[in-house]
Amino acid sequence: MSNRRFIVFFVVIAFLSSCDEEAIYYRFHPIKNNDWSRRAAVDFLLDSLSVDPDKRYDIMLDIVSSNQYPYQNIWLSVQQNVTDTAFVSDTIEIKLADSHGKWLGKGSAGLYQLSVPYKTSIALDPTRAYLIRIRQAMKDNSIKGIEKVGVLVK
Repeated sequence: MSNRRFIVFFVVIAFLSSCDEEAIYYRFHPIKNNDWSRRAAVDFLLDSLSVDPDKRYDIMLDIVSSNQYPYQNIWLSVQQNVTDTAFVSDTIEIKLADSHGKWLGKGSAGLYQLSVPYKTSIALDPTRAYLIRIRQAMKDNSIKGIEKVGVLVK
């Protein structure tokens, strides 16, 4: 059954990513054993982007969770050098389920993908490399049920 969920998930991801022709960057990193330690960072290196310096871009964070995730929300610590040459740190909350326990986002077979805005209308320099580093910032040292974390720039 687990293999079937895995295949369905990748078919959905392939379909969704092929529909978004405006994306200049779209990557996911799997969370090892779906067990995300507070110390484990997920790094997204945005280098060699095909950006137009006169255009503004939006950055989205994607979370893929399973129905094994025990909470309605997740707190993330996000460090980035997109809005400044120095690293800036943000702590953000993402609601994964509503107050009735219904999972938000798109999904099937017990996996749900939610995409949320992180930064909007950002100017990017094609000569710079950018890094977005994401850590979970929950009260638990380790959380289960988060399958993948992603970043989309469009």
